[in-house]
Amino acid sequence: MVTISRPLSPSQIAFVEDELSNNEVSSDEELYALFLAQGLSEPQARQALTYRDRYLGNIYLDGFTPLTAAAMPLRFDPHTGQFKPE
Repeated sequence: MVTISRPLSPSQIAFVEDELSNNEVSSDEELYALFLAQGLSEPQARQALTYRDRYLGNIYLDGFTPLTAAAMPLRFDPHTGQFKPE
């Protein structure tokens, strides 16, 4: 979970995960600015951007994402139809 200096609120996590998963058109700089506008600190916004490729390329089980369960995120495996550890 992104926790540099303070943890993110559930609404901030939802916003960040939605942007990381679905926003394919904004640049990293634009996403960084959006994250700052949502109340993330500069280190938190930079750290959140490091997850961008993972969120764009995978479907995660709610509550077991790189931001909420960094130790063991669960991603969907289309070959088995199940969520498996990343």
